[in-house]
Amino acid sequence: MVQDMSTADGVRVLVLEEFRLRVADVDGMAARIVAASSRGIEPAIPLLTSIDDQRDVATLRALHAGEPTVADAAQHAALDPLVTSWGVPKHYGPRITERSQSPPSRFRLAVTESGINTGGVPAVTLRHESNGDTTTRAIGLVWIGEPVGTHAGLLVLLGSYDDPRAFGGDPSRWPLPMSRDLGVRIYENTRL
Repeated sequence: MVQDMSTADGVRVLVLEEFRLRVADVDGMAARIVAASSRGIEPAIPLLTSIDDQRDVATLRALHAGEPTVADAAQHAALDPLVTSWGVPKHYGPRITERSQSPPSRFRLAVTESGINTGGVPAVTLRHESNGDTTTRAIGLVWIGEPVGTHAGLLVLLGSYDDPRAFGGDPSRWPLPMSRDLGVRIYENTRL
């Protein structure tokens, strides 16, 4: 169920940075560093943790014209003692960038390099009416992007108002519990 969504006009690129921590962020140090250094026009997305391995994490930013796509040097310097390896930042062209006025409490991200994005796909319009489904969730943010420079892959970020305690960090509650086997990397911000 999508309510009171407005298009985040002007989002020109989504930047994904994936990296591996030396140890899982049990004390929340890496998450606090990411939260403290996040700024920009779009709402900050918290540190996202893989459902497969808590040491694999990601950050995601939606950038408008004039906002730099380069990595935040201060954030990298602060995180560097906690990180064993940095992935190359990936840029995605926005297909859908919609959000509500109130920020979501929970985020889920799915990333894949498979699937072909060729022309001819009509734009998606989200409707505000119910389709009769009784198992609805309020969604406060939807970002969907396709990789820049290639025709394969997709990035999907959903922000919802779920109570994190309802899931308890149980990855089996995801519709794709074996993400690595399916070629999809899945992250969330309430894993710990």
